[in-house]
Amino acid sequence: MSHPQTKVVRIEESQQQACLSPAQKKFNRLIQKIDAQKKLLATWQETIPQYQQKIASKLMPLHDTLRDQQAKMVMLLDTLYTTQKFAHNQQDKIAHLITSISETLISQHGRDDLKPLYDYYSGQNYDDAALEDNEMTHELLKSMFEQKFGVELDDEEFDFSDLEGTSARLAEKMQEQERRTRESRSKRKKSAKQLAEEAHEQEEEAIVSKSIQAVYRQLVAALHPDRELDPVERERKTELMQKVTVAYGKKDLLQLLELQLSVEQIDQSKINNIADDRLKHYNTILQNQLEELQQEVMQMELSIKGMTGLAPYEHLSPKRLFVLLNEDIRRLQNQISRIQHDLMLFNDVKQFKSWLKGYRIPAPEFDPFF
Repeated sequence: MSHPQTKVVRIEESQQQACLSPAQKKFNRLIQKIDAQKKLLATWQETIPQYQQKIASKLMPLHDTLRDQQAKMVMLLDTLYTTQKFAHNQQDKIAHLITSISETLISQHGRDDLKPLYDYYSGQNYDDAALEDNEMTHELLKSMFEQKFGVELDDEEFDFSDLEGTSARLAEKMQEQERRTRESRSKRKKSAKQLAEEAHEQEEEAIVSKSIQAVYRQLVAALHPDRELDPVERERKTELMQKVTVAYGKKDLLQLLELQLSVEQIDQSKINNIADDRLKHYNTILQNQLEELQQEVMQMELSIKGMTGLAPYEHLSPKRLFVLLNEDIRRLQNQISRIQHDLMLFNDVKQFKSWLKGYRIPAPEFDPFF
């Protein structure tokens, strides 16, 4: 079955009007921006499953391999420490390596069986140290949330291990504060100017709503499948009506206009001659639609940045997402190759001691086996 292709809605210059009005130019700009945001959103929606599939098939197996090799390294270092003679500075280096690798495996991979080794070589209890670190992190993050959003949170409302749930509770509190603020303002006596502005806003909202309804009703009148006797045509109109209903529910004026154009309910000349007063209301709808799309794209990108560890302000595109993933894959492959080489090297005690001679205990944020 053939379906009408989506046609681009755009006001074009004509012989009667060689130069577009400001409202017409704004209409075209908004259409262009909305189309760009829709394409970006569609690209993200297509990219994310591909990205997740590559993580599952490529990245996670490498993480598992690296974790296994790190565990082997801990056991080998422990065996060397307890069966060979080392100078005090060499023992300190081995203890640091065992502690660092064990801490990562325990905290990130649930290897609780390594806690005794961590406790022995670090000289402290892992659970006590983790509890202290968690309490400090909890207070720091809680303070940052409260300062940024101006909302106080009880300890039971804030859980840094469940930031999504905390964000939801935070949003509820902010909404509650806004509701109370609105109620407080509504109790105050409004000036004539404020009342006039509110009345004007309500009138504009009503006109905007009627503008969308008008397009919707025209489409319904032309496409209602119950009025069609031909089964093939009825099916076609049923599919189109479903698109119309979805677009109307989303207040997607652009999609409704595109459908009108596609089914030849309107032509280019009618689009070119939409009156400026109607364009004003159309532009209001399109501006709202653009802002909603931009917000949706931003939320999706923030979610992905959270998954990848990127800062909220960093640039991210679907293409760069895979570039970063490929970099992670290469990094893990290199780490695995390096630790496998070291595992073979350290089986020779003389070579291990030679390696230790050149090894320096790194700063806390860096370790050669991570």
